Amino acid sequence: MELLKPIGRRGGSSLLIHHDEADGICSAAIALKALENLGFTVKPICLEKLYREVLEEVYRRSIFDAIVFTDIGGAHAGYISKLNIDGIPTIILDHHKPEPSSNPSVVNLSPDLYGLNGDEISASTVAYIFAKTVYPGAEELAHLALIGSAEIPGPLRGLDMEATQDAIRRGFVEPTGKGDYRVKAMGRPLSYRKLSSILSILGSVGYYRGGPMLGLKACLEGLTEDIESLSSKLEDERREANRKLLSKLYREGLKIDGYVQWFHAEDTFSGMGVKVIGSFCSYLRYQRRIVRPDLYIIGFMYMSREIPGFSPLRNDYSKVSGRLPEELEDEVKKGLKPPLSIVLPKACEAYGGFGDGHASAASGVVLKGMEESFLEEFNKLVSESLSISQS
Repeated sequence: MELLKPIGRRGGSSLLIHHDEADGICSAAIALKALENLGFTVKPICLEKLYREVLEEVYRRSIFDAIVFTDIGGAHAGYISKLNIDGIPTIILDHHKPEPSSNPSVVNLSPDLYGLNGDEISASTVAYIFAKTVYPGAEELAHLALIGSAEIPGPLRGLDMEATQDAIRRGFVEPTGKGDYRVKAMGRPLSYRKLSSILSILGSVGYYRGGPMLGLKACLEGLTEDIESLSSKLEDERREANRKLLSKLYREGLKIDGYVQWFHAEDTFSGMGVKVIGSFCSYLRYQRRIVRPDLYIIGFMYMSREIPGFSPLRNDYSKVSGRLPEELEDEVKKGLKPPLSIVLPKACEAYGGFGDGHASAASGVVLKGMEESFLEEFNKLVSESLSISQS
């Protein structure tokens, strides 16, 4: 396959950078097996966000023969291209709104660049398609593409369904009715949605406690009772933090600023990965007693500088998560309001950060202390977009 020539078949060392939720973990497990089949030794690193200072250090060191991104990186292919002055073979297996690569050594396989909709295809399926081109036994990983696809709203379709059919044909998965599938290839048979939840909890809530590595182990070696038990314990912790924060918001309400309704979790989720604020925002969009249906939902939380397995961050950041209530989501789909995937990243970039995501769910980081300045920029961008669309 012409697109895969940059990575070659020479083996060596590979850095595998992946996201922390189920789709990131499953896509990483698929890519890891494919890379090992190509003769690479693989060092996985889980990132909650693709910090530019991390990218700069990775490409400045230049100690790897190949670098692969899964469920992360597509929106930053332009910056990766600029950093990769040594021409390290780099493959991006992502499904977020992408930038094209400007460097022949950086191959961005994001679906949107090939006439497909990344909002309807999981990164795990993108990784599975890649694996099938380089790994003759890739169908043994098809169930992982299914699990990763659980984050895509609605019924399975398109390439996600094709991967699922591979898993069914191999006997790794069986349909159970009502759009659900039972995965039999990871130990105790469980719904693919349940397995997705377990992996996401490990990767996000357990980010600083070895959760992502345990998630990879579960994908490749099977889900053990100990790993499932840890996931349950972590979920209890998250549920309690969610309860405290929701109780506070019911007492005090969300703050209203222009087109935005927002809150700051501060240290409510201390010790957990930043994905938890996005999950909370997703839950919050259905709390109609306190959420206005016509305003963007923005949530902030303070972040740790720690990155397990890598150097600490040099700066203090706050995580930003955005979601759309259902009424606003309909307006965005009709083109009446701008998508989060456009305005949130631009607002983050204005205040020392970056962002990426989808039309109705996006996230990013800003320098700590710049949260309200971010909101001012976000409102400005929405207003400008509306002015253009109405002119």
